[in-house]
Order: sequence, then structure tokens, then C-alpha cells
Amino acid sequence: MLKTVEISRELTRDSIRKLIEKTTDAIHVPGFYPADLSAEFAHRIASHSELEAYKIQSALKRLGMGYVDVEKSTENASRYHSEAVRSIWGIRDMMYPHLSPMDHFRLLLEEVWPAGATIENIDGQKSFVGTCRVIEPGARMLPHNDRLGRMLIDGTSDLTGQLAVNIYLEMSEAGGDLELWLTEPTPEQDEEQVTRDGIDRDGLGEPRTVIRPGNGDLVLFNSQLIHCVTPAIGSQRVTTSCFVGYRGEDKPLTYWS
Repeated sequence: MLKTVEISRELTRDSIRKLIEKTTDAIHVPGFYPADLSAEFAHRIASHSELEAYKIQSALKRLGMGYVDVEKSTENASRYHSEAVRSIWGIRDMMYPHLSPMDHFRLLLEEVWPAGATIENIDGQKSFVGTCRVIEPGARMLPHNDRLGRMLIDGTSDLTGQLAVNIYLEMSEAGGDLELWLTEPTPEQDEEQVTRDGIDRDGLGEPRTVIRPGNGDLVLFNSQLIHCVTPAIGSQRVTTSCFVGYRGEDKPLTYWS
């Protein structure tokens, strides 16, 4: 019999540790960021002149280059790192004089984790953190998992755990739910992701749990496990997101997008 899905409602050292150890399945903090500021930030993101469509699907747009966009290219990696800090400042300025939701998360993460938290360093260079995404109605994604090592040019990473972080600024009228299978992909499924940006749903069965966040909510889950987002219906879905890396209880957590 499958165990009951465990979801924590607070961001603490204990809830983070349990999520990494897979004894908690997700962290969902309702009202993490004020709903009125979430709506304002979502509007500024969706109307931003530098909002850029993903290559795989024009209905998915982003503000801020994620490491997934490097695609093992040294030229793209150079662009990513050269823009990283400027992009962080640019997104922060969008909410000034208010604290941005990602800065709010970063401060709390540093405070609750005993060894602190800091920006991920790749090849001696700082990473960007805080990708903002706009998902238009009808956009479809395939189930997948996320591992930094798979994205790096040399294909390796010293991380022993990786979490995904989403702050929901504007939820669609329906859809846009987070699906969690709570299982790792098989070697064959892992290879499938390389060629088609995801895993065939037909072989997965139903997800173990589905989370419906509200505006301003924070959700963390284990990104190394299979997950997906259902198509938005009726209106767009806007989030700001990053990953959190783990190297041990006595080591700082790191974050990047």
C-alpha cells in the first residue's frame, strides 16, 4: 500500500530536511507573499518588453534566462553568467520599494538553514536566480524531472539533493495545477527526456498527488522526482521560480534558476 502523501505548511529547517530525505512530499505555504503585490508583480512580468518565448513552445514565456536554456553550449553559458546579476537586479527593481517574492524567499532560506544559503556558483561564476514564467492558456508540458548535472556542460554535479521552488503570482481560472508522481525516472525515461523534453504520460499512471496553489503561495518539491503542470484554462499563470541545491546538513544550501 502506498504511504499517505505528506505536505508541510511551513518553511523550516525540519521541513526542508524532510523534503530532501523524501519523508515529506512537498512544502506548500499559503499566502507566502501578499496577494495584492503578487497581482501587481504578475502584471509587470506579463507586460515586460524582455519577456521571451521558449523555443519548445511559444505559449511558454520567461523573463530571466534559466540554466536549462544553456543547452550545453559554452556560448550560451557565457551569456547566462554575464547576464546573471544584472537580471537579478532588473527583476528586483520591478517591485521596488517592495521586497520581491524571490528575495523574501532567499532571506528566509538563509535564516532557517543552519549553514545559511547562497547563490550557486558554476565554474567560478554566479548564477541567475528568479526566473519569471508566463504560461498562456492551453500550453501543454510533458512530465519530467530536473537535475542540475544533466544541464551542465560536463554532465556532473556534486549536489546530493535538489528542490524546485515556485511562488505563484497569478493562477489561471482553472488548470495550472502541480502534479507530483513522487518517483524517480527510470534510466530509459531519463534518456527519453533528453530527446523529447519530457516523459510519455501513458506509462506513468496517475500522479500521486495534485497541488492547487493560490495567488501568493509558495511550493517546494523534490525536482529529481517526476512532476508536471496541467494546462492553464481561461487565463494565464504567472510564477517566479528557482532551484535549491543540497550538499549536506553542514553545508550552505544554494539557489539558481
